[in-house]
Formats: sequence, C-alpha cells, structure tokens
Amino acid sequence: MSARIAKSRNGQQPKRAGRPRSEVADRAILDTAFKLFVEGGIEGANIDQIAKISEVARTTIYRRWRSREALIAQAIEVGRGLPEQQAIATRLPLGRLAERLADSIVDTVTAPNYRKVVARLVGSLPGSPELMAVYWNRYVLPRRAMVRQVLDQARSAGLTSADCDEEILLDLIGGAIMYHLLIRPGERSKAEMRDYLLKVFRAIGLSNAANRRTHR
Repeated sequence: MSARIAKSRNGQQPKRAGRPRSEVADRAILDTAFKLFVEGGIEGANIDQIAKISEVARTTIYRRWRSREALIAQAIEVGRGLPEQQAIATRLPLGRLAERLADSIVDTVTAPNYRKVVARLVGSLPGSPELMAVYWNRYVLPRRAMVRQVLDQARSAGLTSADCDEEILLDLIGGAIMYHLLIRPGERSKAEMRDYLLKVFRAIGLSNAANRRTHR
C-alpha cells in the first residue's frame, strides 16, 4: 500500500504500534547503570558506556528515561525492598516502636554497596545536583513517609510527644545513619547497626515510648 493510500482522511499517517518494551533490556540497562555508578560515580555511568555494555542503542535508553540522572536513581531504587520495609514497619505492636523502626531500616543500610552508593551520591552534588534531587524524590521521600507513618501512629496512641517535630526526628535519624556509615571507619553487621539504631532512638526519646502510657 502506498503512503498516499495509507494516509487517513486528515492527511496524517496512521500510527503504528511501537515495539513493546523488553523487560530483559530494562533490567540489563538498570543493572549496568548501577554497577557503573558504584564503580565510577556519575561520570563513570555515562550513557554511551551503559548502552554498550547493555547491548542496546542510546535511543533505547532515552525512550525509557528522560535523563541519565533519572536512570541512575531508578537503578539505585530497584530491588531495595520498600514493600518489605513497610510490612516490617507495621508488623510489630506500637509498644515496640523502636524495634519496628530499627528492623524496617537495618536491611537497607547494611545492604551490599549501600555505603558506596551514598558516598557516590554525595560526591555527585557539585557536578550533578539533579541526581540527588531525583534520588531524594524517588527513593528517600517514600522511605521517610514510611517512617513518618509509624511515628504518626505512635503519636496518635499517645506514645510520643504531641508536639514532636517528625521532620526533625527523620533528619536526626538519617544524619546519624550517614555519619555512622560514612565517617566512622569499619564495616557494620546487621546486629551492630540495629544496636546502633536503637541507641539513636533512645537518645532522641523514642525507645521509652512503650513505657510512657504505663507509667502515667
């Protein structure tokens, strides 16, 4: 059929169905982007290299992700278990608030390459602030919302102070984790990190929540 005959009445070519997305290609691109970012930071994870190793065209990547930063942020996010964290955060009774929070966080912060990823993100700030912005929106905010949900439940139940600023608490928790992982030398086991988190919660007044109602 000629192009002229194939045109619709308004003179436009009829749209053809696009090639369906390949989950195998998507996974290869994400895995490669993550590996290159961990190894070489934002500069090491360039689109040409990602496309070459993943055996796809550059256009394939740009059809799926609007920018390199969006791709890397999703690569970091993939497989990081937010649904599992949410399940843990809601499993224990509110009286065990500190344990709930520690258990929902510890697997993430002791995962392989987590320290390298965070260090690479911090290092990317001067040259690529967009990456941290995308990562914050895609990865950090959903996890802060999860922890805030637990804190909201505790406050509603009278287990924490009514005037507690949850955003500040979240910053304190996040800052303590980053300092412990990035500044202090040495690796951390899950048990060691969990113990540290419980100490942080105790220091900011969360660990005694279980006993407040009992002792009023």
